[in-house]
Amino acid sequence: MDFFNFKELEKLNLHDINLGIRPFISSFIILVISFLLIKLVMVVTQKIIEITKFNEQREKTLKSVIDSVAAYFILTFAILNIMSEFGLIKKATIITGAGILTLIAGFGAQNLIKDVINGFFILFERQMKVGDFVGINEEYFGTVEEIGLRSTAIREWSLRKVYIPNGQIKTLKNYFKDRARVIAEVVIPFEENHEEVQNTLKEICSIINDRHADRLYKIGNTNYSEFDVLGVVSLDGRYGGAKYIITGVVMPHHQWFVRNRLYETILIVFNEKNIKIGYPKPWFYEDPDKN
Repeated sequence: MDFFNFKELEKLNLHDINLGIRPFISSFIILVISFLLIKLVMVVTQKIIEITKFNEQREKTLKSVIDSVAAYFILTFAILNIMSEFGLIKKATIITGAGILTLIAGFGAQNLIKDVINGFFILFERQMKVGDFVGINEEYFGTVEEIGLRSTAIREWSLRKVYIPNGQIKTLKNYFKDRARVIAEVVIPFEENHEEVQNTLKEICSIINDRHADRLYKIGNTNYSEFDVLGVVSLDGRYGGAKYIITGVVMPHHQWFVRNRLYETILIVFNEKNIKIGYPKPWFYEDPDKN
């Protein structure tokens, strides 16, 4: 039966299909062997990760890809052999396999090819790896758990696991790429002493730099990323006062931890020095002609 000639599909007769016990037993054995082979590949790749001493996250990414490729190949050959056992096709050959793939392409394999190609680009360009915190299409935010040839799986903050086809990934934000800048905004009422506020914020920066020196981004033993005060960046009364900004560059995995510690330190030190933090205040206009 030639899958390139669709007229032969009309000639397929139920009497040509082998519905005896033997094909069912053989199919069951083929499926068992296939799943055992997939499990074996997963175990072997895991053992390789445990033995080698390369980057663990990169190895997990490669393991995910190898497991996916192996599963695709093994299940494809299993399906071909099962069809052969029932007499639907002749013994699996390259021509028969190509014919089946051509038939599948007519039902949407174009999207599959698009997903696979985009998946290769994501991997080879190192856009993300397992363990990174990413934002995809400005819609999904979470930790990458799997990168397969067809889709990427991320775990959201709510612990929901989301599978996104690689072909649908248009924009990708990687929050764990090399380094991250922490930006803290502090609004101080206009009535407060500007010089005292500046000195207090610099003191807070020194505290953070000392306590979290191991989390700051460094090049060798030189630190180019200590927290510092950029100064006043806005006098817009809608914020309730003058807006100050503190910035520092940290190792990407620690950006939210250090940011939270920074805000906590600001609250504690400002309370000790009795410096108020601004907030939007309602303004009431009184018409002098009303009286």
